[in-house]
Amino acid sequence: MLKAGKPKIERINLTQKGNFLLDFSLRPADLESYLDEYIIGQREAKGIISTKICTHFHKAKALLTKEPRHESVGFVKNNIIIIGPTGVGKTYTIKLIAKKLGVPFVKGDATKFSETGYVGGDVEDLIRDLYWEADGEIEKARFGIVYLDEIDKIASSGDIIGPDVSRTGVQRALLKPLEETEVEIKAPQDGFQILEYSAEEGRPKKKKLTLNTKYILFVVSGAFNGLEEIIKKRLKKQKLGFLSEIESREELKINYLKFVTPEDLVAYGFEREFVGRFPVIAVFDLLTEKELFEILANPNNVIMLNKKRDFKVYNIDIAFTNEALEEIAKRAYLESTGARALARVLESVLTPFERTLPSYPIKTIGVTRELVLDPEGYLHGLLTSPNDQAYRKAYEKALSDEKERMLHFLEDRGKARGELPLEITPKRAQLLFEIHKGEDIELTHALEELIGLYRQIKAYENTFSRRNQIQVVFAEETIDYIMEEVLKRDQGVFSFCEKSLSRFEYTFALLRDTGIKSFYITKEAFIDQERFLEKLLRV
Repeated sequence: MLKAGKPKIERINLTQKGNFLLDFSLRPADLESYLDEYIIGQREAKGIISTKICTHFHKAKALLTKEPRHESVGFVKNNIIIIGPTGVGKTYTIKLIAKKLGVPFVKGDATKFSETGYVGGDVEDLIRDLYWEADGEIEKARFGIVYLDEIDKIASSGDIIGPDVSRTGVQRALLKPLEETEVEIKAPQDGFQILEYSAEEGRPKKKKLTLNTKYILFVVSGAFNGLEEIIKKRLKKQKLGFLSEIESREELKINYLKFVTPEDLVAYGFEREFVGRFPVIAVFDLLTEKELFEILANPNNVIMLNKKRDFKVYNIDIAFTNEALEEIAKRAYLESTGARALARVLESVLTPFERTLPSYPIKTIGVTRELVLDPEGYLHGLLTSPNDQAYRKAYEKALSDEKERMLHFLEDRGKARGELPLEITPKRAQLLFEIHKGEDIELTHALEELIGLYRQIKAYENTFSRRNQIQVVFAEETIDYIMEEVLKRDQGVFSFCEKSLSRFEYTFALLRDTGIKSFYITKEAFIDQERFLEKLLRV
């Protein structure tokens, strides 16, 4: 059963290593910028969510690590209601945030819960799942995120006579966890209690393991069908001048959900106490055709990467032209199911190729607009004349477009987040594309891998300088060469550089004696050591 926790001020042990809050320093703008790399559009919603989640954890950190002047002041959580149609990125946004923050995340479906429990679990299970997601670390679970989808389905229906007990009951069962309560941890398999041992009264003593929900952030979401009509009626009743002016412009599509108030949610069927536990409301917009294209063009897009991996298991590389993505976005937009439609359209277009090509010695395919318009006809032509240069040119065009989209993404990221940690030279752009394309991984991860190599090279540069007591600087083209070689050979930076530069130790000692304090190591030191040494000795 749920047990109300006693109000108390707790402190974090500042000597505890790896504590999430101790290391938390993320700012709202940083988190929003991170979301921009994955979520297209939704500018206002991303800003609200990023701000309130960052504030939630900073406020918890301040309360738990400092001596407050007024300890009686309660901790009000920034629980969030997300409103928006299907397929616009509501769940994905919160998953990305939890991943970025490194906090445990659990997702539940509101329609599966009741106040008395159901076969397989109840409201408390959401909290218990955080404990298991945190690998049994109770302190980590205390700062997790619980995401409850389909929340609009537990709104009391106006179609029945009398109170809708089953739905309002779920709302009331959630009230205590939303604020603060103690939830007893049980084993998921058999429901037995989990016990912890504490040294009290000079001897070990068993006690129940419980998880306090005070700092757990709750995020709920739903499409809220019918809420728009409630908002319209309220706005018209208030006779707001700007509303009639906007409605007169037929070409402008209004998202009335943007005007939602807590009173609208009460009218929709939520208990006033329940709505009061969610001080933050974020509204997602329906995706436009242009935004659907931008989702496909994003090098971090999971839908596209997974489709490419489907072909990669058969050693087939697939690339997409811009025109193909525009046509796919156009078809998906007509379905009005957001980003989910993109996956369906991709499957309908490419499944014939995925079924047939593994049986043929065809290892590359460029997806063009013509292919999207007539998949069966394009496949027939490809199988009939696989050596036709038109298909090779289509693949090369698709590769060129993908690289262009990658560079565009990097340019936008640079503008949003300032300079990248390293300069993207033409060679590094090619290496980055090869990592991203060769492994079909998110471009962000490919960039992290390249940045990691760059930092290793600079670290070796410092180590080499200290060991030889002379300042050595790798030229930029040298760094490019080292990156290319270690990636090609799948070799570590230090072992590659040590082996390549071991012959120079004696020469550097001689140069140091001549009074030279620093010099550049060019690419020639790696590819033509004799020539490089001769030049050094002539200095």
